[in-house]
Amino acid sequence: MLFQSLSIAAIFATLPVTLALPNVTARALPADCSSYPEYNEETGNAGPWILNLANSDNANIEGWGDSSVYSVTNSPAGPRMRWGYMTIVSNNQFAKTALQCQDSRLHAWTNTALTAAGAPTNIAWTPLALSSYPYDASLLYLIDGDAPTLYEHYIGDAKQDGYFLGGYNTTTWGVQWQEASGSGSYNQPYFYLRLLPDGQSPKANETKTFVKIRY
Repeated sequence: MLFQSLSIAAIFATLPVTLALPNVTARALPADCSSYPEYNEETGNAGPWILNLANSDNANIEGWGDSSVYSVTNSPAGPRMRWGYMTIVSNNQFAKTALQCQDSRLHAWTNTALTAAGAPTNIAWTPLALSSYPYDASLLYLIDGDAPTLYEHYIGDAKQDGYFLGGYNTTTWGVQWQEASGSGSYNQPYFYLRLLPDGQSPKANETKTFVKIRY
């Protein structure tokens, strides 16, 4: 794989100042699908689209898209999908996970169950929720929690282009390289994605970024 030929040091190289996170004011939009781009008045849905990293501190992953990883537990009936979470692909040539808003909630088009042999199945539009732990606020599915919030960005009085995802009163996310975790990550490495609310500093090798809806 081409990506594997790149060193982690190269991926997290020092960036041009122009790609550092700008100082923005994030303004939350109403929690309704009509706030999202490509809203369809007949269906009440918006999308589908994908998520991209935007204004990332790391030029090498600027614009990279979303994927998903799931956690597996064993039960007497066989393997079971406990929950899943949105991630960033380890190679931007990989397929992305589609999202849309329906029933005033962000959903991901993703597998929701496992076969008796442990293969992912039952793909469906699945609601997303933020982790209830602000210090590790990943974007989860198959678990209860608060819905993520859609924001606009302003620099001074100037509205910036696009729509940004966030929660806990922030649109700043951290992405951190993770090695493959078996079948749950489809045997591929990925970038873990979590919100960075006020007071949460990036971890080692964690890059700050915004997450923008691409449509």
